[in-house]
This record gives sequence, C-alpha cells and structure tokens, in this order.
Amino acid sequence: MNRRNSKRPSLLIDPTQADVFESPEPFRRFMRLLVDRERFPETPLTIARVQYPSGAKGPFHSHRKTTEVYFVLSGELTATVQGKRYRVKRGQLLYIPPGNEHRAENCGTTACRFMTINTPLAKDVPELMVRKKWEKVNRKNKLKG
Repeated sequence: MNRRNSKRPSLLIDPTQADVFESPEPFRRFMRLLVDRERFPETPLTIARVQYPSGAKGPFHSHRKTTEVYFVLSGELTATVQGKRYRVKRGQLLYIPPGNEHRAENCGTTACRFMTINTPLAKDVPELMVRKKWEKVNRKNKLKG
C-alpha cells in the first residue's frame, strides 16, 4: 500500500484542528475529540480535550468496564468520585476506576480545560456518544485553544 495515497489519518494531532462539540443543556461544556474510533477505528481508547466554563458541571455517571483519567491543563476542576470530592489543579491527574460513580464540575471563576482518557472502549464511554448527541459548533467562536 502506498503511504502517500493512504486514507489513514495523521498520527500527529493538532487539538486546535479537531471538531468542537457543545453538550446539551443543562450541562453546558465543550469537547474536542482527539482520539476515538471515528478517527482511528482500531483504537482501544478515547482522548478528548474538554472545557468547562465557570459553573459548568457534568451529570453523575459511571462506566462499568472503563477506566477514566482527568488531566487538568488550566484552571481547577472539582471532581466527585464515589461521594468524595477532589480538587484537581493544573498539572494534576485524577484516576477513576471502573464502576465508580463520578462527575466533574468547575467551581472556579475561570474556565477549566482538561484532558479525558478512557480505556478500554465500551458502550458507556461518554465520548462515543458525543458525535451523536452533542451539537457540533464553530470552534473559533465557542472554544479557544
């Protein structure tokens, strides 16, 4: 197979070029899907860059078989895992084992940006539903960087 004519996506990912999705109300937040099965059909994980405006929060949920990791890039995230609250600051990582009920929220006054990593892929991984249920938005107007 000639690599120049290949339809394979680039292995180098520029997050600013990824599509931006906005969640439906009442949980207003934004996500850029960087690694998922649409881009890489054989991948065992998803990686997304997420932005929560001040006051944003996600719903409580759990993943039966999937581990989730949050890595905060800027701002501060408050995560609740199995009823315990964690303040996750820039540069810190939160590990969420399978089966643990959790949610993330931004209790600060500035936007919080963080990466989510989910593995292995399962039907209950949120990023797999984003393309179907979240609105694709103009990335220049809705989300910076």
